[in-house]
Amino acid sequence: MEPALISPERIDAYTDAVRTALTSVPDDVHQRFVRGLLDARQIVVAGRGRSGMIGSAFARRLGQMGPAVWSLDDSTVPRLGAGDVLVACTGSGTTPTVLSLMDTAHTGGARVLAVTRAPDQELVSDVTVELALPPGGSIYPLGTLFEAALLAYLDQVVVDLLATLGKTESELGARHTNLE
Repeated sequence: MEPALISPERIDAYTDAVRTALTSVPDDVHQRFVRGLLDARQIVVAGRGRSGMIGSAFARRLGQMGPAVWSLDDSTVPRLGAGDVLVACTGSGTTPTVLSLMDTAHTGGARVLAVTRAPDQELVSDVTVELALPPGGSIYPLGTLFEAALLAYLDQVVVDLLATLGKTESELGARHTNLE
């Protein structure tokens, strides 16, 4: 059996789903999410599985902007308290580890910013970004479309933070690792 060719219809379904998810985020919710990061003393980004990997990429990009940032997989994640932020990435809104971290951070006085595709879940968060994906089945398995939308949304957050802070790509590059 020959592998399928890249299909324009599949590409359109993928990009349309991501576009729909991003444009469904209300401006005030997005602004509160970005403001939460701008006001943070230190930031930890958490997620599990592929959402966690995307969260880690986001944490690295934030770190290149200068704030104190860790991803959950870092071994030196600090204690969070007042003035700190936990960014929680959970497509289902039911990931036990992420929910526990959200509760712990919130109980400790940190603000919690969540990104999910499951707005009906009761999340302990100060700001919840819902990435509304088209209903129904998908040719993309498991959480693929959420993960693609999560990456695109967090990249948009980076762009907005850069614009707000007046940072340039060369400033980020100066903080990029030279150990590759």
